[in-house]
Amino acid sequence: MDQTIRILMLEDVATEAELALRELQRDGLRCELQRVETQAAFSTALSQHRPDIILSDYSLPGFDGLSALRIAQAQCPEVPFVFVSGTIGEEVAIEALRNGAVDYVLKNNLQRLASAVRRAIKERHERTARLHAESRFRDLIEFAPDAIVVINQHGKIETVNRQMELLFGCPRTRLVGTCSRSLIPARLAEWDQALSGEQAMLRALDTLGKPFEVPMCRADGSEFPAEISLSPLKTGDGLWISGVIRDLSERKEQEERLARMTRIRTILGSINGALLRIRDRKSLLREACRIAVEEGRFIGAAIGLVDPDTLIVTPQVWAGIDAEFLREVPVSADPSRPDGTGMVGTAMRTGESQVAHDLLQSSDLALWPAAMLKRGIRSTFVVPLMVGEQAIGVIALFSVKPDAFNPEEQQLLSALAADISFALDYIAKSEQLNYLAYFDAITGLPNRALFQDRMEQLVTQGVNGTPEKIAVVLIDIERFRDVNDTLGRAAGDDILRTVARRLRDIVSDSNYLARISADCFAFIVRENASVTEVANLLERKLSIQLSQPIPTHGRELRVFVKAGIALFPSDGTAADILLRNAEAALKNAKETKAHYLFYTAEMNVRTARKFSMENRLRRAFDRQQFVLHYQPKVNLASGEIVGLEALLRWQEPGVGLVLPGAFISILEETGLIVDVGSWVIQRACEQYQKWRAQGIDPPRIAVNVSQRQLRQENFVEHILQLATADGIRGLEIEITESLFMDDTNRDTACAKLAALRQAGMTVAIDDFGTGYSSLSYIAHLPIDTLKIDRSFVSDMAVSRSHKAIVSTIISLAHSLNLTVVAEGVETPEQEQLLAAFGCDQVQGFLYTPALPPDQIAPRLRRFFPTAAD
Repeated sequence: MDQTIRILMLEDVATEAELALRELQRDGLRCELQRVETQAAFSTALSQHRPDIILSDYSLPGFDGLSALRIAQAQCPEVPFVFVSGTIGEEVAIEALRNGAVDYVLKNNLQRLASAVRRAIKERHERTARLHAESRFRDLIEFAPDAIVVINQHGKIETVNRQMELLFGCPRTRLVGTCSRSLIPARLAEWDQALSGEQAMLRALDTLGKPFEVPMCRADGSEFPAEISLSPLKTGDGLWISGVIRDLSERKEQEERLARMTRIRTILGSINGALLRIRDRKSLLREACRIAVEEGRFIGAAIGLVDPDTLIVTPQVWAGIDAEFLREVPVSADPSRPDGTGMVGTAMRTGESQVAHDLLQSSDLALWPAAMLKRGIRSTFVVPLMVGEQAIGVIALFSVKPDAFNPEEQQLLSALAADISFALDYIAKSEQLNYLAYFDAITGLPNRALFQDRMEQLVTQGVNGTPEKIAVVLIDIERFRDVNDTLGRAAGDDILRTVARRLRDIVSDSNYLARISADCFAFIVRENASVTEVANLLERKLSIQLSQPIPTHGRELRVFVKAGIALFPSDGTAADILLRNAEAALKNAKETKAHYLFYTAEMNVRTARKFSMENRLRRAFDRQQFVLHYQPKVNLASGEIVGLEALLRWQEPGVGLVLPGAFISILEETGLIVDVGSWVIQRACEQYQKWRAQGIDPPRIAVNVSQRQLRQENFVEHILQLATADGIRGLEIEITESLFMDDTNRDTACAKLAALRQAGMTVAIDDFGTGYSSLSYIAHLPIDTLKIDRSFVSDMAVSRSHKAIVSTIISLAHSLNLTVVAEGVETPEQEQLLAAFGCDQVQGFLYTPALPPDQIAPRLRRFFPTAAD
């Protein structure tokens, strides 16, 4: 034991304590011994110092050892208690051991004291670790995000977790002991079979082994859709069923809502496309109505424009409805007319959208209900077309369904009307035909082209006339794409407009303020700007202004920005160079997590190195300088090779073998990983076939696939084209855990991986544990194997938490019927721990590093003989 052991010794004779300490130290133990004589001192030392072990004499003046044992058990039961006495007899020793003492040592046999202390400390550590692991496992079950129930072979509920109580609205005391069949209102033959005995249960689990959906019943009798995953648990007490239950109510509602929102977004995208290509007003409006009916599946759509003198709204174009209908419902914006008090007139006067959720329940629609109901219309939405503060017309949408326009759809349709309004305004202003070429449509700011032109004029005047120091500042909105993806484009546009407005308040001359890309603004600080002045502007005015909450769609958002700055003339004397250098500074600020950075020449050096590496890698790919080495995966129980992992190496002329850590990130960043990854898969399949031709029946070869590869639309088809039928069966796809952290890509990725599994490949999650994934969804992923990250394996021997994590991952993975592979095994101690935890496979330098194919072949022949053999 290397650590110092804190010993509390209850002993009235100081020399006896010194003899005990000397004996322990002689045996190599590092100890700190505190001696006490009285009961009060003993109790105080226990509470204040928390020793690692207690040594106690049995006979003390006015105080006996059994009393001390009772005090220790009450105050700190986890601390081992050892009697060291010369008077204790066998009966007393037995009684002491029954009452909680872990050992006793006679004073005339102190040479046994060190081993007794070591054993007691070791047992305490093992007991603490075991209790900690058990507690973590219970917590994983109790605080899992889904409801969990354990059912015995008689169909009775044995255990439920907290989420089960909440989901079914019933305390666990009422659930435990009841028949699990009561949770499912509908008849389910497979479930009934599962409750009729152990063998029937196993047969039923073959049918119900995959997650399935079924209606379930709460305590109040209400039903809800649920997804159930069942898996068997074989223990010494028999066979049990572990069930994970997930409420699908919200997901079903979201799916329906998503379908409707997707339809509206389709309309929005198509009409915006029309806005860009159509310059004739009539054609544009006609196309908008056609798209709303054909792609949006509304029963009808119409656009009317108002006569500013008579305030009569005249239909211009329509689709899905007839002219007779429009004649039956004359509309006006004049409140003094009967036809001016309906939805169209109200929308025109207020500038706000109007909605009728169910015409059968409406009483204030004047002439509209009769004409609409005759054509099956139940709900309608009217949006004013606004140019500035003035309504110039309306777009009306009709649906045969009541409540067809929820608030989010209304927001998107209002954004659509705003886009149409902008297009009408744009077309109407002939003098602004080139507006979109030089200005940003959302913010009204100059775009990149106009900004660069104005900056060029400014720096040219500075070079040829009186030089003026200026600063080019680029502002990037962090995580702006997440706002668009999560809250929609309308919310993103609100953010852009607000940021633009606040920047106008900061920048002294808004002519030199622009939006130059989706989430990036640029402006120029003039009047001989210095580094200090620009820094003060960014830290004081800009940070204060932009940190204020931005209200959008019923919530408040805060935006955070990064900035990059280039100075004229020190960082360049041409507009394009200044802009490029400011972009380099901005990119570096985002990479280094700095709020803002000024451009420095060193950035060019780093960029040049990166470009050099990129060019060398492209040349390496073209000249076939990449090679594959293979590292075996070993069955921990038998020692047999059961798999291989293909690892990329770069055989660079004049340098030698370059490991992937030096270049993989560049492949990812430049996109070369897609071509190189395809090459790896093809080469691994070819090697697999080559070994088979040599009479070896090799195991599966695992290849790493990057997120960039997986996000290719034709990823599955491409992989299947690269691999022959035998190659597919011999291939395992490894993806990193981080792929599933992004909810927006998870479903698509899962579908692609499931297709590859269907074709005959297997799928593994690599580096598991580093992404802090929720184990609740691992059961639903199309995977076969979990590979524990090497950082946990390497630290198991010194980190109790990593040891517990590895043990828990293996246990839970096995409960999900997943194979577990431990990476980076380098010592026999790690191997022994993994074997104790039940790990299936291992790989690492303890067995062999990655080797070229010709060096792997002899090893494979030992375990994979020819077919003739």
